[in-house]
Amino acid sequence: MSGAEGRPGTIRLGPRQTLTVRSSTPEVLELECEWQPGTPPPTHWHPRQHEHFEVLEGELTVVLAGDERVLRGGDVLDIPPRTAHCMWNAGPGTCRATWLITPAQRTEEMFRFMAGDPGPLAKASVLVRFRDELRLGTPRR
Repeated sequence: MSGAEGRPGTIRLGPRQTLTVRSSTPEVLELECEWQPGTPPPTHWHPRQHEHFEVLEGELTVVLAGDERVLRGGDVLDIPPRTAHCMWNAGPGTCRATWLITPAQRTEEMFRFMAGDPGPLAKASVLVRFRDELRLGTPRR
């Protein structure tokens, strides 16, 4: 991990996902994300945040509100708040995409905390500490 919170830098979320912070303000967190081939993460949702992805290269498999699809270079995806989703690289090579999160809230802080390789108890605390940014499962309607 490099760069100070709120400043451009690289955040490594495990062995298969790297985030590069392009811009970080209270209004928007702009990232470039790189995924290596892997398996699906847990389904999750964001209470108040909108996400916008544009695939630059490779393939990104997405499950959005229960429907699975594969995005390729040039494809875009918008995920409104309170929409269950997960995404991963199921393809053979690297996948890169831009990723905008609005409003940013404390998402960059959450990513940096997760990249710090916290122990099991601290990892579980993410769900409480960053409850306004991330929740697991599917939201109640």
